[in-house]
Amino acid sequence: MEPSKCLTVTMLGQFSIRFGETTLKLERNNNTRAMQALQMLLYDREHGLSRAVLMDRLYGRDERVTDPANNLKVTISNLRKRLAQAGLPGTTIQFSGGSYRWQSSLPTEVDVDCFYRQAAAALAETGPGREEALRRACALYTGDFLPHLQGEEWAVAVAVHCRELYARCVRALTDLLRAKGEDAQVLTVATRASALCPQEEWDALRIESLLALERYQEAKDVYEETATRLEETFGVKPSEQLIDALRKIEQVAPERAVSMEQLQTVLAEDTAAHGAYYCPFPSFIDTYRAVGRMLERSGQSAYLMLCWLTDRQGQPLGDRGRLEKAIPQVSAAIQNALRRGDAYTQPCAGRFLILLLGLTRENCTLISDRIDARFQSAPERVRGVVLHYKSTPVGSPGCTQMMGADPGWK
Repeated sequence: MEPSKCLTVTMLGQFSIRFGETTLKLERNNNTRAMQALQMLLYDREHGLSRAVLMDRLYGRDERVTDPANNLKVTISNLRKRLAQAGLPGTTIQFSGGSYRWQSSLPTEVDVDCFYRQAAAALAETGPGREEALRRACALYTGDFLPHLQGEEWAVAVAVHCRELYARCVRALTDLLRAKGEDAQVLTVATRASALCPQEEWDALRIESLLALERYQEAKDVYEETATRLEETFGVKPSEQLIDALRKIEQVAPERAVSMEQLQTVLAEDTAAHGAYYCPFPSFIDTYRAVGRMLERSGQSAYLMLCWLTDRQGQPLGDRGRLEKAIPQVSAAIQNALRRGDAYTQPCAGRFLILLLGLTRENCTLISDRIDARFQSAPERVRGVVLHYKSTPVGSPGCTQMMGADPGWK
C-alpha cells in the first residue's frame, strides 16, 4: 500500500493523523469535543458508536449542556467540515440506524489495532518465531493510549487494557531472554518498559539484569531512583519485589549497598497504625525470641497469650463459612484492644497468639476482657462464637506448646 494513499492514525503516546507525509491539523488541540468524537469513532470505526453513547461520553458530566442531542449534531457537523477542509477524499462521518461511523475511501491504519493484532499473534505463537513476534509487539507500543484524555473513562479503560497487554508481552519476551542468559537484552527491554510504563516490576528487572552484568553501581542507582519516585510521586514505600532486589544488591556488593537513610525507609512502617502490630507467624517467632533475649537483660515481664475460637459447647467451629467470617472480626478486636507495642499473629485457623509486653498476669485478664468487649460490639458479628484465652510468661515451658499452636492444647 502506498503511504501517499493511506491514512495513518497514531493513538499510542499521542494523537495524530497522517495523510501520506503530511500530518493533519484539524483543530487547535486534541481535546475539543469534535476531536474527541473523531478519536472515539476512529477507535470504534468497525461498528461505530450509537448516538446515546456519544452523548453520554461527550456531555454526560457537563451540567451546562441542556440539549445534548442538539450539541452532538453541532459537534458532528463541525467535524465533517474539518475533514472536508483537510482535503481527504471520500472521508466523512456517516449516520445510519442510530449510530455514527467513520467512513473513508482511504485505507485507514490505526496503530493501536496493529498493536492488538501483533500482541495476540505473539502471545499465541509457540514456535521459534515467538521471540521476534514479541519484539515486534513490544516495539508497536509507544506510550499510553490517548494520554491527553486521562480524565475520560472510556479512554482510561482502553489505556489500562493496552498497558496490561504490553506488560504480558514484555514478561514473555524477558522470560525468553533470561532463559538464554541474554541479560543485556533483558536490560534493554526492561529499560524501555520502565520509561513507557513506570512500575516497580520493570525496575526490579533492570536491577537484576545489571547485577547479572556486574554493573553494581548502576543497580544501586536504579533502586534509589525508583524508591525516590515512589516516595515523591505516590507517597509509598518500595514493594516486597523491590526490597528483594535491594537484598540482592547487598548480597552481591555489600560495600556498595544503599545508604542508611534508604535502609531506614525500607524498615519503617508505612503508616503509624493504631493498636497491636500484626505479623506473619514466622516473623512472630523471630519477634518472640528477640523479646525473650531482651527480657533477660531488662528484667521486665512479658506474657504470651493464646486465643482460640469455639462454638457455645466449647467445640471447634465445624462450619468453615462461619469460621472465615469470624476470624477477621476477632483479628480486628485484638488489634484495637491492644497497644502499639504489642504484637499478634494467626498461627492456624481459629487461633491467635498475642505477645504482651510490660504487664502482670492480672493485666492479662483485663486484656482478654477488652478483646471480648470489642468482639461483641463488632458490626454484623458472627453469632455463636466464643473466645477462650490462656496466658503464660514468656520463656516458660507453656510457651513452647502455645507457639506450636497445637489444636488439642488448651
